[in-house]
Amino acid sequence: MKILTLNCHTSAECDIKKQLDAIVDLIISEKITSFCLQGVKQVRTERIIDHVGLKRICFIENEMDEIPVRSGNFAFLLQKKLQRLKNNFSWTWAASHEIDNNFDEGLAIFSKTPFKNVNTKILTKKFDYKDQRRKKAVAAILKDGRTLINVHFSKQYKQFLVEWNEVVAWTKSLKKDNNLFLMGDFNIDAESNILGYTKICEHFQDTYADALSRGDGLTVRGAVKGWQDNQIGKRVDYILAYPAQPIVSSRIYFEGDLTPRISSHAGVVIETEEAVSSKNSLRTSG
Repeated sequence: MKILTLNCHTSAECDIKKQLDAIVDLIISEKITSFCLQGVKQVRTERIIDHVGLKRICFIENEMDEIPVRSGNFAFLLQKKLQRLKNNFSWTWAASHEIDNNFDEGLAIFSKTPFKNVNTKILTKKFDYKDQRRKKAVAAILKDGRTLINVHFSKQYKQFLVEWNEVVAWTKSLKKDNNLFLMGDFNIDAESNILGYTKICEHFQDTYADALSRGDGLTVRGAVKGWQDNQIGKRVDYILAYPAQPIVSSRIYFEGDLTPRISSHAGVVIETEEAVSSKNSLRTSG
């Protein structure tokens, strides 16, 4: 199994077509089986995609969400491109907040394993939808029993702690006997914020730290919006697991060197031992 997480900051730093092409190329070349995207936007005035149209492209709805998917939604465009190339994923998208009265911004989850259902959790109850400080977590429960959770936490550490406690309490009801992966933009640097990093490792495995093979892990590589004083790389994007399991590798993509830089964040891809075992089985049977 290979899992990707990327804060794509759509409509901000990069041409959308370039982003779509690069993400699709990576999914195909690396045989990504599941992925989560943060910063997924849509223009609020574009055409709404009806339920029939969404079902046709394997969208799984959460009945609690009131913001519809529109024709320019980045995740919607990505799914259509993947389907044209015969790559079949189930997917979902949920809006977290509004930006400048023009955009809805949210979180998307894609998986080759079909979804059983989708849940969402508001992490910041005191902020309304028009406030960018409003945060949400999205969970896709897959038909094979695994759970994928997508998050994008606040930069302010005190607010992060509020949101983190909400997520930990929520995941207790989702874990049960299933394998769970919690991923996204945590805005917690593993090196400079030791308290925050220790906090997220209390309940979950940091797959980067336990990977048999890994690179530098840096997902913010230079100054970006909100980190203007930063000239040193930061590791703020994570894929966490519960329970802990063997991780073959953790790699950085879209870093601007071996792969194109398409966002202010690089993406993280992990490969689990399960995926490697499957490959070996296929070679043996052949």
